[in-house]
Amino acid sequence: MKPPELLSVNLAVTDLGAAVAMYPLAVASAWNHRWLGGDTTCIYYGLVGFFFGTASIMTLTVMAVVRFVVSLSLQSPKEKISRRNVKLLCLWTWLYALLWACFPLLGWGRYGPESFGLSCTLAWGEMKEQGFSFVISVFSFNLLGPSFIILCCYFGIALKLYITYKSLDNINQIPNIVKMHRRLLIVSGLLTFNSFNSYRVVFVTPS
Repeated sequence: MKPPELLSVNLAVTDLGAAVAMYPLAVASAWNHRWLGGDTTCIYYGLVGFFFGTASIMTLTVMAVVRFVVSLSLQSPKEKISRRNVKLLCLWTWLYALLWACFPLLGWGRYGPESFGLSCTLAWGEMKEQGFSFVISVFSFNLLGPSFIILCCYFGIALKLYITYKSLDNINQIPNIVKMHRRLLIVSGLLTFNSFNSYRVVFVTPS
């Protein structure tokens, strides 16, 4: 695989991790019409959901930035992002997610059951006063900021492709690399749209 493709694997790992670590307990609780376990399993479920959700969001953000950097020089076959740097970026997404997932355990924010009592997540209703700074920080650094970066990067890619097409007189002269990046832009948009379900794990109750 090329280095940027490791980010797609990283994104798949976040989705797989959430499915394996969360869904069995959620399905069992839904089947029994009540949350199985006590506060410990509730904290575990909320932490795991917040952890994998944040890791997925930040992976999408890094993917957008890397694709934007690569698109700046479509004609060059040289790799713009080394494998080592991509591995460091993947490691950063996990450490960033782990940091935010641990904050409620340290007293900044908290985990609790969601409104229907079938799963657990961040206790939004209980953080209206004491955890207000946590809610604002999560919204700013894990939703608003990443969304802005993703939109800017893909807009930049689209603009770069538009300028490249306009600079070529004959459509037959368009190199394969440009056609590949056009397909990449379409696929990336679909991937990002579908993967925005990760935001639901963090900001909306799982059920």
